[in-house]
Amino acid sequence: MDHLETPAVHRLLTSPAGRVLTSRPFEALKTRMLPREFSVVRARAAADVALSAGPEAFLREVDAPPAPHLHDRIERALAEYARIRDDYDETMERWNSVFWGDYESLPDERVAIERERREISQQRAKPSDVFGFLSKDHFVPPVKFETPDPVAAKVRWHHELAEPERLYGFAEARVTEEFPRVERSATVRGPGTVEYLLRFTSPSPHLGDKATARVYEPDDADGDLPTLVFHSGWGMFDDQLVYWPEEEYLGRTLAPEGFRVILPDAPWHGWRELSGYYSGEPYIARAPVGLFTLYSAAALETGVLVDWARTEGAPAVGVGGVSLGGITALHVGGRCDDWPESMRPDLLFPVGMPGAVDQTLLSGELTTLLGIDTVLDAAGWTGETLHEFAPLLNPPKEPAIAPERIFSYIGTRDEMAPSRTARILLDEWGVPTQNRREWDCGHFGVLSKLIRGDEFQQTVKGELGAAAQGEHPRVTA
Repeated sequence: MDHLETPAVHRLLTSPAGRVLTSRPFEALKTRMLPREFSVVRARAAADVALSAGPEAFLREVDAPPAPHLHDRIERALAEYARIRDDYDETMERWNSVFWGDYESLPDERVAIERERREISQQRAKPSDVFGFLSKDHFVPPVKFETPDPVAAKVRWHHELAEPERLYGFAEARVTEEFPRVERSATVRGPGTVEYLLRFTSPSPHLGDKATARVYEPDDADGDLPTLVFHSGWGMFDDQLVYWPEEEYLGRTLAPEGFRVILPDAPWHGWRELSGYYSGEPYIARAPVGLFTLYSAAALETGVLVDWARTEGAPAVGVGGVSLGGITALHVGGRCDDWPESMRPDLLFPVGMPGAVDQTLLSGELTTLLGIDTVLDAAGWTGETLHEFAPLLNPPKEPAIAPERIFSYIGTRDEMAPSRTARILLDEWGVPTQNRREWDCGHFGVLSKLIRGDEFQQTVKGELGAAAQGEHPRVTA
């Protein structure tokens, strides 16, 4: 029978030719390309809300200067994108009826419509061939900022600043009376996997949408499955693209070996993208409030997924993430001590993450690349003001999971998620030296190491397997 395949690009990246991904020249090139990459998706996001309003309205929405000389070209680009979006809408209507509706579909039919959805979703999400000309010479800014006023933010969040558990905790009433019901989609066969989606109302009072996640299990699952909940990085489109790295190096690698892998969409990412924004844009556009709004929601949603995995019989559950996902994992590991027992993970696997978000906003490489520092300064956010929000931005100074159950991976040359701040936090948490791995690379090198190597996967398998056998009993610090 038919099944989804591992994309050719992943096979290329893991081949000998993919060694270039871990080189310093590639790191520098990838870093320089970031603003242009996000300019393209910013143009697409603007087109979603100004598609039929003409070039002038589109340029205002994209926050670009007037450009009468480009009107004809923009008109053609908008017409082409309109065709793509019409195809996308039609495909999604059919896909929803198959995976979430009452339609009785056959396995091969689900594989075919899932392939079709991925392909048209990628064309819609990242239409580089349509809007790429607008990204040249920094004509389109990579982010449409909505920076909050610091005085108003302090007034709005003063209770949470005094008591961060208001933001990161599960209120007893919310757990007992309003605990979200997790829905499961129809399944689709992957390469040695069975895959499906989960969705549930986000427990965060600051979001009004459905949390979503993609699940990978062995195609011959027999018995309870140790489970990993792993969060992707900022700006990822997740399964809206044909190739999603975490899907391949974790979901479709670990599941055939007897594990369940859950890959959530972070707030505003993937299935949860807001109209008029690209995947993840509100996180940066609304900094610093957008940051802790996402962290808190993603952390609480992780608690729901951990609980769900336990109801499915998981004998052990680990939580991890890379980059933005690594920060989320740290917040879970630092704040779950007052959550219901069923929501607390057994193990933590943070990768490529900073330990101090307030400092990263001031001096991280991404801050300069995307102009975050400039807009924060213009809005009145100083280092002192950002530090006042450290209780909400940064993981706590003490872990809620035993330090010996935490396994970290960072890049020694990482300036996007400054590794020096990660070391300080791991020292404060008392994470044993033998549980801490440092790779000689920058931020993109960390992702390349995950894609190309199996060191992290072996750690997850070994530690989750041991925990499932009761060799690492769940304890809290």
